Amino acid sequence: MKIINEAENCLKRITDAKENFLQNILKSLPLWLNADQLTLVRILCVLPVIFFILNGKLAFALGFFVFGAFLDLIDGPFARVRKKETEIGKILDPFADKLLVAGALMALFYKSPSLLSPLLFWSILVLESILIILTLIGKTMLKQEGFRKRLGANLWGKWKFFLQSIGISLLLLQKPFWAQILLWPSVGLAIASIIGHLTFKAPEQS
Repeated sequence: MKIINEAENCLKRITDAKENFLQNILKSLPLWLNADQLTLVRILCVLPVIFFILNGKLAFALGFFVFGAFLDLIDGPFARVRKKETEIGKILDPFADKLLVAGALMALFYKSPSLLSPLLFWSILVLESILIILTLIGKTMLKQEGFRKRLGANLWGKWKFFLQSIGISLLLLQKPFWAQILLWPSVGLAIASIIGHLTFKAPEQS
């Protein structure tokens, strides 16, 4: 438990530093732009990623995938720096990540099954499905009970997506060995994220 807590504190310090750095940069973005728009664009990126993978245009698929992953990096800090975090954004944000990952992996596995271990593929897919269900249930419960605390992508989930993004990018670059070295640890982080959802205790109402 002590090792887990130390790892979590280390990841949190890195995440907070990244957040502060991005917020300072994102202040200069146009006023008409908002985080929900970035999230919707990220969801739309799933379609060209799948299309180009299935048609063997991996360079184009990589471009859209990296763009979608980049939007994930900035939409949360952007919403917070503008103080415009919306309920729809809190719901769509974790789903956008999972759609991008699942869509790319399913297309890659269908097109080139040898790129990815079947066990790894199904592990990621099943765990992502569980996380979608837990996120939806958690948000519904908190809303019904009147809590405002966000139960979305927890710390483990954020780093899971980071490793998945690099791993899938390496798959698109035809580097399956290095990709799977990163994707296997993301499975562990997904499990940690699930445990985080299951052990979450809602704050007491005052």
